[in-house]
Amino acid sequence: MAQVTPLRSEIPVQHTWDTDSIFASVADWEAAIGQLGEQLEELSRYHGRLAESPSVLAEFITKLETMQKNMGKISVYASLNYSVDTNNQEWAARSDRARGLSSRSAAAVAFAEPELLQIGFATLRQWLAADERLTAYGHYLDRLEMRQAHVRSAEVEQVLGQVQDPLGTANSTHSVLANADLKFAPATDSNGESYDITQGSIGSLTTHADREVRRTAWENYADAHLTFKNTMANALAGGVKRDVFFARVRRYEGSLDAALSNTFIPTAVFHNLINTFKANLPTWHRYWAIRRQDTDDVNNVSYYQEQDGGKFFVLEINGRWDYG
Repeated sequence: MAQVTPLRSEIPVQHTWDTDSIFASVADWEAAIGQLGEQLEELSRYHGRLAESPSVLAEFITKLETMQKNMGKISVYASLNYSVDTNNQEWAARSDRARGLSSRSAAAVAFAEPELLQIGFATLRQWLAADERLTAYGHYLDRLEMRQAHVRSAEVEQVLGQVQDPLGTANSTHSVLANADLKFAPATDSNGESYDITQGSIGSLTTHADREVRRTAWENYADAHLTFKNTMANALAGGVKRDVFFARVRRYEGSLDAALSNTFIPTAVFHNLINTFKANLPTWHRYWAIRRQDTDDVNNVSYYQEQDGGKFFVLEINGRWDYG
């Protein structure tokens, strides 16, 4: 009997996302978007005013956070509903609309950090002590000071906010291709029973107890991707160009430095991780040399089988680096 992936409408409600807890209906989602427009208009009135006093800055930050929470709910509601059926064009449009609104929101408040830098950190720290509404932002201020060299003028920051959506096209193109358009031939077990392959099921299929399921799942999953390898390569190239663009505009040494900056991890940590891995490769190679002594197949391949408790172990060695 074929193992067919059920439609979302066939899944018990308790096992689905409760998006009604975010918005009870699409109409409420639309109302929140209308409210977002009003919030952005109100926030724009603070442009050029943040240096007036601690009170004005506190008012702005309070309203900014309210807007950001609303924007977050708008995005999550659209994203979750789209994710459960990426072929649903209505939700695809709403998800795309939410991304555009997020870009618009970033552009609308792009003046804030350049104005904070103009106020100066000494003054800002005095303000944090003067107004209890600002006290909680000491850590944010410390991090802003660390990345001040990469904050541009209000005009440039506004443009950077506006281009977030269009420059995210490469990523969204890959997402649509991988999650909606790719069609996978089913995996089969040693008895000929078939199993639907989806982005959600591939993990369990490649750790299935039946070797034939693992093999056919991996090969059919990979073959579908290879069919569109040129499109995916182009999407990857677009993503790389996007990262390089932002790194250059924000005056980072490179895209790696820019990528790690949000978590304030020095690039030395990244390189140390890679170098440590490379330095210990001989140990890994010796392990596989010992394992090869027990098999006629000299190719190193690990087949993993999920066991009770969610743990994995090497089940057998055979073939290529395909199914591990």
